[in-house]
Amino acid sequence: MFKKILLISLFFLAINFVNAQDSIPQNISDTLFFEQENILKDSVKKENFIQKVLNGNLNWNFVATPFADLTPETSWGFGVAGAYYIKSKIENGKTGMVNFTATYTLRNQFTFKTTSIAYLDKHQKYMLYSSVDFRHFPDYFYGIGNHADNLLSEPIRYNSDNIAIILQPKTYVKGNWLLGINTHFRWEKAEADSAFLNQIPMQRYGIEGFNEFFMFGFGGVVSHDSRDNLFYSQKGLFFKTTFTYYPKIGKKSYQMGRIQTDFRHFVPIYKELVFAYQFSAEVNLAKQKPFQMLSTIGGSELLRGIRQNVWRDDAMAVLQTELRIPIWKIFKAAIFAGIGDVYSLENWQWATPKVGYGVGLRIKFNKSKANLRLDVARQNYGNNFSFYITVNEAF
Repeated sequence: MFKKILLISLFFLAINFVNAQDSIPQNISDTLFFEQENILKDSVKKENFIQKVLNGNLNWNFVATPFADLTPETSWGFGVAGAYYIKSKIENGKTGMVNFTATYTLRNQFTFKTTSIAYLDKHQKYMLYSSVDFRHFPDYFYGIGNHADNLLSEPIRYNSDNIAIILQPKTYVKGNWLLGINTHFRWEKAEADSAFLNQIPMQRYGIEGFNEFFMFGFGGVVSHDSRDNLFYSQKGLFFKTTFTYYPKIGKKSYQMGRIQTDFRHFVPIYKELVFAYQFSAEVNLAKQKPFQMLSTIGGSELLRGIRQNVWRDDAMAVLQTELRIPIWKIFKAAIFAGIGDVYSLENWQWATPKVGYGVGLRIKFNKSKANLRLDVARQNYGNNFSFYITVNEAF
């Protein structure tokens, strides 16, 4: 079963690369990208390499670079990230891209992800976003709910192999608005020691997710994007809502529906001083569903300071803000805070919302304003510090 799914996923990976060769993608999030820029005119004084680094003017079309990152979920991770950009043949057209990231962590976790956006016509009206994600990811099950007493006294360690594929063909309908189709495939096999599974109160959590399952969903997507830059936005709006229905296909799948929405606004205050905020929400509708398909908060993007996957339930809502402060040349600072929680749809109960806050440093390394991000954060449900070192913005 795993080999068949792996072959299918590699097929989609090949499609990603072919699409990007013949088309011009537009948009990407949560990974390392490098954008093709115009060559400096002969009349402009050439910069040496050190000057290009300090001014963030490196002009690379293809890059594959080793990196290291650190998050509470993975400990130290080491890997390679790369991107290949194809400049548009249309004047003022958008740039094509295929990117990949491969990471191995000190907790024996391995991930490989590739993403592309391809335009399907010469006028750039039709586009295809695609993503293929492989993971071998030992992790912990903490429980389900938003109260501390919903959590297990000792989290259950389990090993997970999973593959996720997303395909979203879209079309521009007016201005920066797009409409499209959303398809999502996910296969996962999670295994835990039976002695530990017996410690889980099944009447509260069930066993969904601790056995092999696959989900195939389809639906719609609507989005709007007027940001000035995709990697380090300083003005503009981003909005995206997806609706996905997962029918039950065989004994190893579950019937459920999912609604996701993401709204971001970037407000320039003075020159490069920017106030940014994001509202994100998700609702999962089903009588039975794998715990991996539940909503969760925390991690390096949504409520920094809170460990990802500790808090899970049917729905989640998060509001977070960030003040982006220029320092000198390629260096910028950030002050951020967020509030949110997860909720049960069948047994709704109030709990003190989870709050994360902290500060960070940004180091720009190319013309596209892609940054090395270093954040330190805390939360209101613990006194420990969380450290994040990565190559993409939280939002």
